[in-house]
Amino acid sequence: MLSSEARRGVAVVAAFAAGVTLAWVPFSSEPLPFRETSRYPMWVFLIGVVCASCPIVWSHGTSALAQLPAHRPPMLEALAYGACTAALTVGLLVVPMALPGRGSLPLLLPNLGLRFAVVYLAVILAAAPGIIAMYRVWGACQRGDGQVADLVAWRAILQSQLAALGALIALGTLTTAALRSARLAAFTARPADDFPAEYVLLFGAGLTVVVALVYVPPSEGLRRRARAMVDEAFPVPNQLEGDWQQQLQRRRDLAAVLRTDETIRNSIQNALIIGGPLITSALTLLIPTH
Repeated sequence: MLSSEARRGVAVVAAFAAGVTLAWVPFSSEPLPFRETSRYPMWVFLIGVVCASCPIVWSHGTSALAQLPAHRPPMLEALAYGACTAALTVGLLVVPMALPGRGSLPLLLPNLGLRFAVVYLAVILAAAPGIIAMYRVWGACQRGDGQVADLVAWRAILQSQLAALGALIALGTLTTAALRSARLAAFTARPADDFPAEYVLLFGAGLTVVVALVYVPPSEGLRRRARAMVDEAFPVPNQLEGDWQQQLQRRRDLAAVLRTDETIRNSIQNALIIGGPLITSALTLLIPTH
């Protein structure tokens, strides 16, 4: 019987192999210049890495979800998540259509849209437990639930899920940039405006907004709950008498444990993770295409 770590390792390897197969196998006998470029294997590798990340993110999210009691039926949580991802999908489909036309793109791979849909669905499913866990934290904070130990654990959950989700989405942005690079290398006679770098930047900006919407509300809710707990346990004394100094020290100690005032270092780290997709896409503008 395999241990949970071994099963996870098998799942990661299998997902990587499935992703590589999905991107590498042409499913066509036609000549495809896109597959002949030296940039193509890098795109295939990144697709495999994105797929391999899905079991890790899923396992990470389910572990966090198991630590948080559900106050709504899990089916309702799943339906709410499905509705949000459906709206995101519509946005990803509609926005490119509203952009100025650049002409028809050459055939890169047969059924490329279907291949992307499979990867997109895998990412959406992998991220579901972690995102639901983050919003369970938000709901608990809005209800005023939790003791000191709970709030400390919830903050650790938010930070770990932010890191996992941010890494997965940054990989997706990098994969999109690699697709553009391989496409331009394969069809050098066509203008680069067929697939401008700004599209990658816009994609990264959109995903940055998604990460912010997922993380910021639960994080702010947790911070407000922590401050309310500090005020309830050790209010600021109105009169400087008795053990007011000890009470202020206990207040500072509890505030430090609950991290009601994050340091500049932590704020910068969170900003870099949230802005990871946008930063990644911006850096791709510096990569030469020829």
